[in-house]
Amino acid sequence: MKRSLNLILAAGVFAFASCSTGTDNKAETTAAHESSNVTDTVSAKPQFEDPKTEAVYEHYLHLSNALIQSNGEEAQSGAVALQTALSEAGSDKGADLAGRVASIKGLDAQRAELEELTKVVEALVKAGKLTSGVIYKQYCPMAGNNKGAYWLSSEKDIKNPYFGEEMLNCGETKEEIGIRD
Repeated sequence: MKRSLNLILAAGVFAFASCSTGTDNKAETTAAHESSNVTDTVSAKPQFEDPKTEAVYEHYLHLSNALIQSNGEEAQSGAVALQTALSEAGSDKGADLAGRVASIKGLDAQRAELEELTKVVEALVKAGKLTSGVIYKQYCPMAGNNKGAYWLSSEKDIKNPYFGEEMLNCGETKEEIGIRD
């Protein structure tokens, strides 16, 4: 009886070890496959010659992504960081706009400020020297009480910050901002 129990225990350990080895290889193969697909669908992160412009754009994305996720508190946090970055980049108008977003608690009011903020950030991005990546200027015809509004994104896929989950994929890419010679 003791011998049978030892045999069953040994067989279980052997089976577990065999499955673990196979699972690791499968996981490595899956991870390698997934990482090769990622490069096909996700653009390289935009980088700029001027670190101040890069900081502005990164904090703008922070704010925009928080609005996409309908997270007002995180939008405020992103706006505070954007306000600082815009101030350091010399954009008083942009810093004031970001400061307004930082002081607003309601998502609708935060989203209403995004259009003007986008115009300021777009001007900085276009004036700055992009060294890698692409920035997509995207448009939703229903934003701003059906007047339409733009936003900037590092992803070609539409993720609308003006409506979040409500109308996540509403919009289209109007322009690709890339490296200029």
